[in-house]
Amino acid sequence: MMQGLPQDPILSLSQAQDYEREYFQEKENFQWEVMTRAGEAVADSALRDMREMRTIPHRPRLMVLVGKGHNGADALIAARRFLRTIPTARAVIWQWMSKEECRPLTQRAFEELIDFASKRLEILPVASDLSAEELRDLFARQTKEGGFDLLIDGLLGMQGRPGMQHPLGEWIRMINQSDKISVRVSIDMPSGITESYQEETEAFRADFTYCTGIVKSPVILNFNQPWVGRLRYLDLGFFENCRMEDFADCEKVLRPSALPLLRKLRPVHCDKRDYGHLVALLGSRELGGAAMLCARGALRAGVGLLTCCVPESLHPSFVAACPEAMWVPLPETPEGGLALEGLGKVRQFLDRADALVAGPGIGPEQESHSLVREVCNHFSKPVLLDADALRPEIIDSLKNQNQVVLTPHAGELDRIRGEKDSFQYAAAFPGVILRKGPHPQVISAGSTLHLFSGSSLLARGGSGDLLSGIIGSLMARGGRSLPDCTALGALWHGRAAEALARQHGQEAVTTSQILEYLSFALRNDF
Repeated sequence: MMQGLPQDPILSLSQAQDYEREYFQEKENFQWEVMTRAGEAVADSALRDMREMRTIPHRPRLMVLVGKGHNGADALIAARRFLRTIPTARAVIWQWMSKEECRPLTQRAFEELIDFASKRLEILPVASDLSAEELRDLFARQTKEGGFDLLIDGLLGMQGRPGMQHPLGEWIRMINQSDKISVRVSIDMPSGITESYQEETEAFRADFTYCTGIVKSPVILNFNQPWVGRLRYLDLGFFENCRMEDFADCEKVLRPSALPLLRKLRPVHCDKRDYGHLVALLGSRELGGAAMLCARGALRAGVGLLTCCVPESLHPSFVAACPEAMWVPLPETPEGGLALEGLGKVRQFLDRADALVAGPGIGPEQESHSLVREVCNHFSKPVLLDADALRPEIIDSLKNQNQVVLTPHAGELDRIRGEKDSFQYAAAFPGVILRKGPHPQVISAGSTLHLFSGSSLLARGGSGDLLSGIIGSLMARGGRSLPDCTALGALWHGRAAEALARQHGQEAVTTSQILEYLSFALRNDF
């Protein structure tokens, strides 16, 4: 059901090794070309993501941890790109093994970095030759006059095995515990994580993990989430000429190139009806903000007509605050929720609607939930349920579940799944489920599509209400399947949050500011 969007498979470590072996066919020059693109993409991405922490200083300082394998080569190429991009930058290279013990392409990357920027490099003694105490002393000397703005982990990659030999574990633990490093990134996988759960795992703790070319399955496993940080997928074209049917059993990752599918000029001869009519059941006296955020998200996402049904006490102020929407006042309960007697009024708009959103801000009252249930069962077109509309008594009663999108976070999914495991529930649901979280997942017809976009600034009240409005708008506009609308809406929402964070950071911002960056995210490649 998600065939319309560009996506790639997520492979196990053995599958990834086999695929790379077949892909490169021992062609060293081709492998070097791809490795160069990977390392440069890591550097470019890190320079963007560093801005979520702070403005990049005039003389940034970089530390690179280098292993003997190709992850080490990627990290060294990234360092060269970083130094080329910022001529005032300085780098410290800390190897696990000597250059002579590294693989040939890693040695080549080392030599090219030295040739390019030897005067801006400091190469530290090989870490494997040092005791834990010597490692601590050396690191303390390096950070005495100031820390590092970026640290790149290029140690292990797919070479990682459960448990790490002395003193590698102590070295990584020391790096993890330091407060002298602003941003930590890993290439492909944080050093130390594997496909199997280890109770005493000591892995590199990344702020960002850049999956280059192939996403390896360890980075999406729940027990590895404390280590991977925020995931980014750097598409290098590994799967452009392959058949997705060969990876039918694999979970997928959405390519970053999906968002430009929304970037189109509107036809000259068009009117508002060509871009859909969305009806929304929103709000309560105490939760009016959620209703307003959802409405503004839908409007910014380009829906042609928006009809918002809200408690009558909210109506006057909402009309004044957001005149682009049509605000319909509904009878309300004594507690300020949507009353069931408003059903007849809502039904007047359903025949003209292309999609329905229900839930943001409606609150916990059962009468409001009954209204949502009745409205949904009088509507045969796509429905999105969010927030307090995510109730088993509503979902289980729906006649057309295959036309329904659910957008739960972890707590809401626990509420609706009953006795089933969350994955079993999602796989069995006839419609679409968007599992919200640091890395959203769109689950439909038993398939799972992962989205590696967004920023931690989204951990704020109201971000889900914006998302519901965005997805509802795309549903109403039509032309795409429900899974595709859901994935594109979540990707757009996440990319806008990235743009906001890079401009203003993760802290001193508000949820509604994301709206101001939806346009930037759509109009720019970044």
